[in-house]
Amino acid sequence: MWLMAQSNVAVKNIAEKLAETGFFDFKLLVSLDFHFDWHEHLYHKIERNVIRSDDFSTLGRRLGGCKIILCTLAMLCHPNLGTSGVLQLAPIHTVILDEASQIEVGDYLPLLSKFGRQLRKLVFIGDDKQLAPFGQDDIGNLRSVFELDHLQTNVVFLDTQYRMPTPLGDFLSQHVYDDQLLSVHAIPARKSCRFVDIHHGRERKLGNSWVNTEEVQAVIHIARKYAAAGKSYRIITPYDAQRSTIERSLKEASIPWEDKCFNVDSFQGNEADHIILSVVRSDKVGFLRNLRRSNVMLSRCKRSMMICTNRHFLEGVASETLLGKLADEWTTAGQEWLNWRDILASRF
Repeated sequence: MWLMAQSNVAVKNIAEKLAETGFFDFKLLVSLDFHFDWHEHLYHKIERNVIRSDDFSTLGRRLGGCKIILCTLAMLCHPNLGTSGVLQLAPIHTVILDEASQIEVGDYLPLLSKFGRQLRKLVFIGDDKQLAPFGQDDIGNLRSVFELDHLQTNVVFLDTQYRMPTPLGDFLSQHVYDDQLLSVHAIPARKSCRFVDIHHGRERKLGNSWVNTEEVQAVIHIARKYAAAGKSYRIITPYDAQRSTIERSLKEASIPWEDKCFNVDSFQGNEADHIILSVVRSDKVGFLRNLRRSNVMLSRCKRSMMICTNRHFLEGVASETLLGKLADEWTTAGQEWLNWRDILASRF
């Protein structure tokens, strides 16, 4: 069986989920460039299962009877794969594609053209309320398999979420999933999601991206407390300039920084007990206009989420965004905003 996704990070996430359940009878194929040059630290937990593309000549021997292969969709085109012997030892009969809502249907052509005659089953797993195929904002006719009308009769909707605290799951069910998503979770309290008013925070253009230095400072304070308490947390933000600024600031503050800070697009499929969110924008709506990306951003936490933003912004120009509606619902229900003094005094 072959388990695939479009991105290396998504495939890595599948491998880690398997490892967390105690299942290690799999091999993960990864390109040398991605593993060594950029992201080697991401694979520490599953290093013994990883086979890099420069080692594909030993793949047949190292497979050792393993029948579960993980890789990206693009890996099927790697020139060394065909000569490695793996396609004879583990034929591509059954393929499960994760995060399939992000994959444009044309990207399946290499898989179908090279292995179509031997394929017996294709399973597509995804959420068409989350990230769309890359470029759909600019090229409107890009589609995933979930957006093809003739395939709708074969779609099975998984109607129960177990990740998020109940209030957050119920909110997203109402505003994104037409009240069809049920929540089963041990945390029923709204205080599992808190808003922090960084009222002096201002968005600033940096290259083609955006930063908000006041939010960076708040995030660092929260991260320092979480790290000292030994909490499992991740930091996400819509803008890569903000992500790199936060990551650099964590390192300078001697706070664990590797595999901690992500932009929203790279964090789909990921989760953490505690999420720290830096919204960045304080003037223009920008990223928040996109419902699918906002849904990804707000659905990553397992226990709690701290949202660093500007209250005036969310109650003003951003009030009709998904995040603005969340803030309004929480405030209406009596959930108080935190402020800078609360953060400095660790009252959270």
